[in-house]
Formats: sequence, structure tokens, C-alpha cells
Amino acid sequence: MKVLITFALANEFAPWRKLRRFERVAAGSSGPAYAAVIGECEVRVVLTGAGRFAAQRSLSHAFDGAPELCIASGLCGGLKPAYAPGDVLAARAAADVAGARLIQCDGELVARAAGAGATIVDKFLVSDRVISTAAQKRQLGAAGDAVDMESVFVLAAAWQRGVRAIAVRAVSDSSDSDLPLDFNRVFSDRGEVSVPRVVGQLVRSPGRLPGLLKLANESERAASALAHFLEAYLQQMEAGPWDELARAEALAV
Repeated sequence: MKVLITFALANEFAPWRKLRRFERVAAGSSGPAYAAVIGECEVRVVLTGAGRFAAQRSLSHAFDGAPELCIASGLCGGLKPAYAPGDVLAARAAADVAGARLIQCDGELVARAAGAGATIVDKFLVSDRVISTAAQKRQLGAAGDAVDMESVFVLAAAWQRGVRAIAVRAVSDSSDSDLPLDFNRVFSDRGEVSVPRVVGQLVRSPGRLPGLLKLANESERAASALAHFLEAYLQQMEAGPWDELARAEALAV
């Protein structure tokens, strides 16, 4: 079974690369790509870059290998107090924050995610900008469970190609936390983190360093939890189809 998994940034994927040997492969016009065999799955990981334009540019060729399944993965910001840093969430759907687009995830893939230890939530919201403050998160929490910048575009690309898909993310920052930097100003045109831009903000406001270190630690912990989830999840793909009762029970979690 061929499986495509997307991450926005290298740090989201890094713990999995330490856990599992991935080989760098030719990526064509998509972002950096890696491959591994996990159980019966031929896994291809593509790093899309953060945000809509970087993701859509990478996704134009990410499906060239004709995957049968697609997992939109990475980190997210929690929008409800129930979700703590390190929690792995699997969504039934993803939507843009304006409500103009809503895409459902594959029901069986959601059920299997519950079986592998993910918390099932109703909706990921996708924003064109980094949601930086607790006040912004509280406002969005009325409409969704977590926020990221790519899931709806990955799901849309999969749907257009007839590929079953799901969005699974780990919480890097809780709903009551403010981000320590203006992350909308640190990404390059390719959706990658610009170290000079990060350093520039720290030089101007050195008091933000402890908050940045805390976020880095929580993000690494979340990415590690996600890596272990993905290992378990892909091993489940060796099992046959679930019966309807087991599927309904998992989706009700």
C-alpha cells in the first residue's frame, strides 16, 4: 500500500526520522521528499512548507507516485482547553477559517486513528496566518478544535485525485498560550523558517527567548508523540477492513 504523508516543516518530521530510517528521494517539483517501508506500507513523506501557497506548490507533484492513502500531518495550535501540548488529534473534517471550504476525512481512516491512540475531534481550522494569541484562539474555538495552515489544501488535493485522506496533528501550543514571536514574519517565500528573521526578533526583544525555548520543547515533544502515533497507525494498515460495529464504536470515541 502506497501512503503519502505531508508535513509543513522539517522540525515536525525530525523525531520520526530519528525513530525510523528514511531515505531522501528525488522530489521533482514538490518539497523535500523521503521514503521508507513500514509494515506493508510504502511511505513517502513530503515537506510542503508552511501556508497555503507553499503547500499548493508542493502538492502539484506530491501525488505523482499514485498513493492510495494520504495523511496531512504535522503540528497544530489547540483551540479548546481540553487539548494539551503533545496530544495527537485526528479530525473528522477540515475547513478554512472563513467557512468557505469544508472537506471530510475518510471515515475508516478516522476510526483507525482512534484505534491507534489519537483523540478524535470534529474539525481542524486552516488559517492563512499563524494564530498567535490566546484571544484569537478563544474566538476560533467556537468553530473548531485546532488550527493549522495546510490541512484543508492537502485534503482537497487528495480528494481531487480520488485518494482517501485524513488530517492528523499533534498540539504544539495550548489554547491559553500566546506565541513568543510574530511567526507571520519568520517564514520565507518557500514557507520555511528563516533563522535570521527569528534572530532579528530576538535581538529586538530578548525577553522573548524563554518563551521561544518553551515552545521549542513543547513542539519537539508533540512531534515525537506524532511520530510514535504514525508508527502505530501505519502498522494497523496491515489489518483487513473493520466490521461496521468496530468502526462505529471507534468513531464514537
